[in-house]
Amino acid sequence: MMRDFNGTIGLIATDLDGTLLDTSMTFTERDRAALGRCIAKGIHVVVATGRSLTSVPQAVRDIEGIEALICVNGAKIYDNKTEEPLYARYLSREAIESVWDLINADDVMCEVFTGGRPYVSAACFDDLARYGIPDWFAAYARRSRRPVDDLISFTSDHLDAIENINFNFGDEATRLRLLNRLSGSGLYELTSAFPFNYEIGGVGVNKAEAIDFLCRRLGVPPAETMCFGDNVNDVGMIRYAGIGVAMGDAAPEAREAADFVTLAGGRNGIAHAIDRFIP
Repeated sequence: MMRDFNGTIGLIATDLDGTLLDTSMTFTERDRAALGRCIAKGIHVVVATGRSLTSVPQAVRDIEGIEALICVNGAKIYDNKTEEPLYARYLSREAIESVWDLINADDVMCEVFTGGRPYVSAACFDDLARYGIPDWFAAYARRSRRPVDDLISFTSDHLDAIENINFNFGDEATRLRLLNRLSGSGLYELTSAFPFNYEIGGVGVNKAEAIDFLCRRLGVPPAETMCFGDNVNDVGMIRYAGIGVAMGDAAPEAREAADFVTLAGGRNGIAHAIDRFIP
């Protein structure tokens, strides 16, 4: 049974990686057509991703009618056509300073997001596999991340505009150390988008809050939303939605939060759910 679902959908939000996009960073024609059908009906369609603005594929942005891009897990929202920022929330200085020791840790690849782009220590690019970056993600990482010589100095220069900090790890021992180190601080929101990373954003920053901002702006009740996701950073918006949809190969947390489990990510899962609920 859908939570308060009255048969009407006014807004659809979709995650990208593992949801609309497959591991080749492409989407199916059937999913594109399903979103287009919804847009033609007057349904607002937005992207909700952990990616930065500059990392959203142009092919996604070119889908006619996608109105807004929720980026870096809800820290920034942009108008898709104009790139005008509609909303921004940053990490506090105290939060950033609390993780200084991890920014240049030898066994962690740290990524700092600011100005719509992720930055990383140039030294990390020599061996991405060491930090848990799988082959399918490595080419995208090299293309989308901007290397800097000194990530600590770079971060210091942008303390008031850090959108997100990601920590990538290559083994279970490092994962557990990071989880223990980052949990329970109260200074930031801790989440994950992939099995090989943890991410921190400002207190109260998440995809659900960003979608709620757009719903209030557009006059769409939360019960008339449909949200698609596949990982831990999607759980909040899946629970928020009138219809929360998890992909068939989603993380257990996402499937447990969902009203409906669809096909695997990047494999027509969005179209399958839209066909089920939107006549």
